Amino acid sequence: MQSRWALGAAVALLLSSALAGADAPVSKLDKAKLEAYIRYAEAFTQDVQFSIDDPVPSAYKGYFRVVAHLTKGPNRLDRVYYVAPDGQHFFSGAIWDLNESPFEDTLEHLPTDGPSFGPANAKVTIVVFSDFECPYCRQMAKTLRDNIPQKFPNEVRVIFEDFPIDSLHPWSRAAAEDSHCIANQKIPAFWAFHDWIFEHQQEVSQTNLRDKALEFAKQNGLDTATVANCMDSHATAAAVERSVRAGQGLQIEQTPTLFVNGRSIGGAIAWDALQSLIDLELKRPARVPGPPVEKCCEAPIPSVIRK
Repeated sequence: MQSRWALGAAVALLLSSALAGADAPVSKLDKAKLEAYIRYAEAFTQDVQFSIDDPVPSAYKGYFRVVAHLTKGPNRLDRVYYVAPDGQHFFSGAIWDLNESPFEDTLEHLPTDGPSFGPANAKVTIVVFSDFECPYCRQMAKTLRDNIPQKFPNEVRVIFEDFPIDSLHPWSRAAAEDSHCIANQKIPAFWAFHDWIFEHQQEVSQTNLRDKALEFAKQNGLDTATVANCMDSHATAAAVERSVRAGQGLQIEQTPTLFVNGRSIGGAIAWDALQSLIDLELKRPARVPGPPVEKCCEAPIPSVIRK
């Protein structure tokens, strides 16, 4: 099967080269045909629901980027495909351009507007997609908070993005919304809440989250009436959903997932390994372009060939 995918990529590459000097192409993709092809190629079971986003321009000249969303009950899987303008050739994976970062397409779609710590002009940016109820996210959060400010205070920026897995964690989305309500008052309060809720994760439940979050707000000198109104009106639900949708478009399947200058790392990586990656980025050879200036919580999608 892999040879067929490779052949599709090769054909698309040739087509892209032929179109390099033409006007901006328009996709002729038949989404129903693409769905049928992927269903057969991947042997997804019939109870898997499919939706395919409209094609959008990608970082690869001559290709369109298409995200397919697969769901089975509460479980979800997202796949990125690159489609030629004729709509007949597509591939998954990446084409690398020696003149761009190996992670250019990821960087183009990676959100960077979440709460952050570290300098905005840091050479290394880590975007972490996390779930406040995930035990491995708690572990990863402690690793980042205990080490980055002390060891790389000027070299690394960490950005937090929400990725609550509703099928596994009943209060994680509400906690994400609450964190935005708190961040709306002041960003340092977000990080205090971030540290607090992970530290008290085992004490929090779906029934006591609101009271505990408001008590936190009170103890930290925030306007509790404003925070409570924000929580009760779900004023920040759209912000959380934008983060989730961005993560789905990046094919995140587990939490935590980190992107180190665009390089995806799934799971709670140990500090020694993460430090090595940071050092790798800091020592990246000048001729290699950089970016512009334990497994947990996986929701499987059933396939005849993968149980």
